[in-house]
Amino acid sequence: MKLGVLLMNTGTADEPTVEAIARYLGEFLMDPAIISAPYFIRKPLVQHICKTRPKRTVDNYREFWTPEGSPFMIASKAQATHLQETLRLRGETGARVVLAMRYGNPSIAAGLEELQQAGCDTVVLLPCYPMQVNACAGTCLKEARAQIAKLGKRGWKPRVVDVPSFYDQPAWREALIEAVQTAWTYTPGSKFLVSCHSTLLADIEAGDPYRDQVEATRDFLAEALGIPEQDALTCYQSRFDNRKWLQPLTEPTVVALAEQGVRDICVVCPIFTAENTETAIEVDRDLRATFMEHAGEGARFTYVRALNDAPGLIGALADAVQDALAGQAPDVLTTGLGADTNVPRPVSEHCPAHK
Repeated sequence: MKLGVLLMNTGTADEPTVEAIARYLGEFLMDPAIISAPYFIRKPLVQHICKTRPKRTVDNYREFWTPEGSPFMIASKAQATHLQETLRLRGETGARVVLAMRYGNPSIAAGLEELQQAGCDTVVLLPCYPMQVNACAGTCLKEARAQIAKLGKRGWKPRVVDVPSFYDQPAWREALIEAVQTAWTYTPGSKFLVSCHSTLLADIEAGDPYRDQVEATRDFLAEALGIPEQDALTCYQSRFDNRKWLQPLTEPTVVALAEQGVRDICVVCPIFTAENTETAIEVDRDLRATFMEHAGEGARFTYVRALNDAPGLIGALADAVQDALAGQAPDVLTTGLGADTNVPRPVSEHCPAHK
């Protein structure tokens, strides 16, 4: 067996400029999985958004960027490198791990072509989101399957295995617990918030397991950290529009806590495995400022950074790959090329992590 792993995430602009952000945003929003309106409606709407939104967000990108590039992309590349090393050390000789982004570069199509050229006859599709959410893992898997079908017409027909989530991997859980313990210590009266990107409530009602998996994450963290049930909360950030989204929303929750007299909160965003502008700007900068403004002098806001390329995360990804190959992961979908893949249905519209 020649193993290939396609490690996928949402993506980012190529550089922190209005033009690059517009290109990235245009590709993102033109995906029917994101805006489900007919093409003749979607196209002018996206063109309008791409003329205005990049100008409003470019400063955030510039603040987040470093001389070496996007910290999100740097961390994502390190994840792929270390995952390949780990799989090879575990006996998957010649395993090839390729990084791909659902939107922007490097693309899913390019990543799969690289695995084809490397002679891989088994491919694991691994979205780098611990929880299974249609708007993230679902659309990554759907696009990857579509590109594999195209390559199949050129004779490449590998065994394909999907990994929709890995939130139940012990190594990931241990790494997340350690990250929180390193950053913050619970004391009576403080609050612990597990804040994840929101998604449409209609998708949850249709069977998306996202909310259940987020709440399961909150529960294992609270138990491990000795946090009483009433002080461990879940909330959701970055609502895109006025439709019904998964709630409670993070910012109003933080304001309400401050107004109730809470002076110490900790926020962790476990859906994200790499730092991005949603976490660094919307949470660590803006949410911090909101809480401190309402809580007053002496308040404390702790943000737990994403795991990035922490050994625990890399170990969990390797475990997820090997469990999937062995058929041991309960959420794994294993299908042959051209079969009905049962890929989770993407939501009709989703606001990306603006990495």
